[in-house]
Amino acid sequence: MKKTIPVVFGLILLCAFISEAKQITIVEQGTAKSVICVSSQPQPDELLAAKEFSDYIEKISGCKVEIIREVSGKGWEISPDLERKKACRIYIGSSGMTEEIGKAIRAVGDDPASFMIKAQTSSSGDYIRISGLSPEGTLFGVYELLEQIGVRWYMPGDIGTIIPEKKTITVEEQNNVQVPSFSSRHLQTVPNKDPWYRRVRLGGPYFPSAHGIPIGKADINKEPELFALVNGKRQSSQLCISNPEVLKRAINEVKNYFRKNPSAPWVGIGPNDGAGFCQCANCCALDAGDFDDFENRISVTDRYIWFFNKVLEGISDEFPDKKIGFYCYSSYMKPPVKVKPNQRIVPAFAPISLCRIHGMSNPICPERSYYKTIMESWGKILPETYERGYFFNLADPGFPFSKVHAIRDEIPLARELGIRGWRVETMPHWASMTPTIYIATKLFWNHKADVDALIHDFALNFFGPASEEMEKYIILMDSAMKNADYHTGCSYDLPFIYNPDIMKTAGEYLKKAEDLVKNTKYSEKVAIFRLSYDYLATFLSMLEHRNMFDFVSAKKELENLLSIQDTAFKYEPSMLYKRAVVDYTKRFWSQCIEQGYEKTTGKNTLVAGLPDEWDFLIDPTSLGEKIGYYKSGKIGGNWIKIKTKTLSWSDQGLRYYKGDAWYRTSVVIPEQFKGRKIFIWFGGVDEIASVWINGNLVGTSDGKAFIPFEFESTNFIIPGKENFIAVKITNKRVNELGTGGITAPVMFYAQ
Repeated sequence: MKKTIPVVFGLILLCAFISEAKQITIVEQGTAKSVICVSSQPQPDELLAAKEFSDYIEKISGCKVEIIREVSGKGWEISPDLERKKACRIYIGSSGMTEEIGKAIRAVGDDPASFMIKAQTSSSGDYIRISGLSPEGTLFGVYELLEQIGVRWYMPGDIGTIIPEKKTITVEEQNNVQVPSFSSRHLQTVPNKDPWYRRVRLGGPYFPSAHGIPIGKADINKEPELFALVNGKRQSSQLCISNPEVLKRAINEVKNYFRKNPSAPWVGIGPNDGAGFCQCANCCALDAGDFDDFENRISVTDRYIWFFNKVLEGISDEFPDKKIGFYCYSSYMKPPVKVKPNQRIVPAFAPISLCRIHGMSNPICPERSYYKTIMESWGKILPETYERGYFFNLADPGFPFSKVHAIRDEIPLARELGIRGWRVETMPHWASMTPTIYIATKLFWNHKADVDALIHDFALNFFGPASEEMEKYIILMDSAMKNADYHTGCSYDLPFIYNPDIMKTAGEYLKKAEDLVKNTKYSEKVAIFRLSYDYLATFLSMLEHRNMFDFVSAKKELENLLSIQDTAFKYEPSMLYKRAVVDYTKRFWSQCIEQGYEKTTGKNTLVAGLPDEWDFLIDPTSLGEKIGYYKSGKIGGNWIKIKTKTLSWSDQGLRYYKGDAWYRTSVVIPEQFKGRKIFIWFGGVDEIASVWINGNLVGTSDGKAFIPFEFESTNFIIPGKENFIAVKITNKRVNELGTGGITAPVMFYAQ
């Protein structure tokens, strides 16, 4: 289907500025030369717009510009002094709206967030009219004018707000119409009640949350047939959507939702987050049989599109125009094959299975280019699509992760592909991601914004005398991400993306910047980026010590890491998003370090650290046990070499492999440990490990990916001799992008 989308632009100048544009004075040498005029009964956002303008003018100049309301039948009663001086009248909201302004805006677009600033000089008195197609549009117009004056909102709070100091404030004569490039502009997890949110013009329709299908109260013990059949048993992971009763209840719940929310254009429904899809014959018959290689399972898109069609059909008698929003995500990211979707189905793309580092047009990442194919494919069959992706590094505890290179590519491209709006998941790690987040807001509003100019503007205003060094730092860290041929999820590839040369150069830029801002108001701003750099450097050092089995030093670095986190949490706003930082640090890193320290100190002793490089074979048909890959001694079979704790499967050409794989190595256990209790300890694997020592099965892990585990090995090792270790890994789920196998150090220790 060909889509028709209004041609809108972030900035339209209806008449070109002449080279020497006339200036309109708002404040002159600390004295007001203007007055703010609002209607007799302004809308809340119009009143807020007037107050914001007045307050910021006072912060800039020390001069208060008066706000006056229209008096019915009398207009605005301006003081005789200001009348005599022909003070500039600043009409905000409906007080400034004229038929001409309304037509000028609608000639470009009809988004409610649109506005016009009409500023003109006149012999009878200058005036500025700031009016939007909605009160919020007026508010955005005021923020545009304040930005022209020099105010910036780079992040929430005072630390991210730039207020210039000027005794005289002027603005250029202009006829400035702005219509957003995207009607919906949202950053999930950034608090939308914070004033910053609207100051950077975020807003518009909010795509609904779409995990779960409402069917009212349902008890799996009393009505198991409503729930998914998985491996022969009913479980609550998903619903059995082919069951007519599930459909009937879902239709009823959706109708009830719209009755309670008559103005809502859509309802969000979809599978629960995760897998466990119903395997009953009727549900499987709804699938098209196409395999999702990224998720390593059959695509279930067709079955859910069929279900959404039936729900929309069921509510059409009462709600013929309402829509269903769903996440195009996981194993329902691919478009349907055999089911034609109702045109009132609205997908929001959430490409959790694809590389999160690079942009769609970056040749270094063919995988990400597949995302463009997904967007294009859905865009051909549905008229309205949204983006619900990720502007952060999933499963990463907030280390530097610049996506400027990616968003400057993907946001304009998404506009070209017909994306209507954004509800992007964003962990606001302000210490490193401020440029990414701020530039994203600018591109949401105007997809043609000059990103290089925005970076320069940010560095100049935020870092003052250190702007040159900090601009180089920002560009360096962003280029490191862009140019790195690494794609693993979490933080596994950071030692290669931020290699020693990058870290050395980045550190030099920061040191020069710190010297330039000593004893100035800019020192705190540079300190934020120093905090992020030190956080990364500490992590890299921790990994290096961990990989050498120096858990004493690794634990010290972990303590330093946690201390840096605590420092970041004390800022307002927090420079690291606490919930994600705490969770991901524990899940992926701290348990390994803490256990490794415990196993090698006190009464415990490191016996032997196993090597980084092991012999390796994939086993896609699970023949390994039958043909004795676990046996003691040297065995053939054309084994290859593979790294474990330092390189991911993705880094070694196994990004998309799912199934069994075997590792083999050998080690001499020193005679001195004879008579002590010996354990083999794994810092983490993805996802299940069965372990043999000298041909004997010593245990199988519980399948908790990346979590340390151990097996007592006393009765299986031979002190003073070469001992053979074989490990069978079973990796069938996508626990993180590009991971699999042994992911952390392996060692023997003695109690």
